[in-house]
Amino acid sequence: MRIAVLSDIHANLPALEACLDKLDTLPYDRAISLGDQVGYGPYPNEVIDILRERKIPTVLGNHDAGAVERISLRMFREPNHSLLAWTRDNLTAENRAYLLKAPLTLQEDNWIAAHASPIEPDRWTYLNSAPLCRDVLAQIDQTFCLIGHTHMPGVVPDRIGVLRVKPGHRFVINPGSIGQPRDSTRMASFGILDTAACSWEHYQVAWPKAQTLKGYERLGIDADTGARLLFL
Repeated sequence: MRIAVLSDIHANLPALEACLDKLDTLPYDRAISLGDQVGYGPYPNEVIDILRERKIPTVLGNHDAGAVERISLRMFREPNHSLLAWTRDNLTAENRAYLLKAPLTLQEDNWIAAHASPIEPDRWTYLNSAPLCRDVLAQIDQTFCLIGHTHMPGVVPDRIGVLRVKPGHRFVINPGSIGQPRDSTRMASFGILDTAACSWEHYQVAWPKAQTLKGYERLGIDADTGARLLFL
């Protein structure tokens, strides 16, 4: 099974479209999203519309939870707090329902997916170090733990010295962020997990940043604030 793993789209329609254009040239069997479809970006409904049309299941991200009032918006700082409040008030009924029904985890025989961590997933823990990742691997049964939240792509094996995804080991895999990448490239990021071959392919895609920045205009958000929201 080849699983396309998307994460942290954050209402960035141009970045999502760029990644899907790339994905559609690649062989894969299904796609999943690791949450945070909204927040930071100006196109929440457009992004969720695409995920719904493609029947891509998602786990719940903390920004998604804020947008549908499953957690308080007091957890978010400005200017994202105000943008999430606008998102909450402007989601279509169908897209609100899509986020409300999103589970905290998805799993099959040899993989489990969560936005932040499969251990107490509603605490939104950042797995941003190898020791934290290995602690999670020690508590789950699956070969692959798929997480987002940090916006930083990476793979952590169950043992030091393992340099790539390969049989005989277990892994935390983070595909990075499509909508607000925070690594040095600032490129939209996703990956494909082959569960049968035990392999991971990571892809980074250029996206039209000016087009996303223009999307803030209709919300009355200036370009400088938009750039801050996009981590540019």
